[in-house]
Amino acid sequence: MATQTINPYPVASDMMTLDDIRDQLKDTGHPVTTDLIKRWIQEQDLYIERYRRDVYVSYSDILMAHQEYVARKD
Repeated sequence: MATQTINPYPVASDMMTLDDIRDQLKDTGHPVTTDLIKRWIQEQDLYIERYRRDVYVSYSDILMAHQEYVARKD
């Protein structure tokens, strides 16, 4: 029987820069700022990667934070 391993870090293809995430969310009807995304990262202690001057975070994690944000607004 095969066991499933748990990976504590997101897959590389899920990682996006904060500006790219902001641009993706602007088309949802609930746009956000880069500062708000940074606040979500800090509040939820999300995993980030730094590469050169860019900060990368899991797009899936931010989508969950965005979903909670929209639900609180309504």
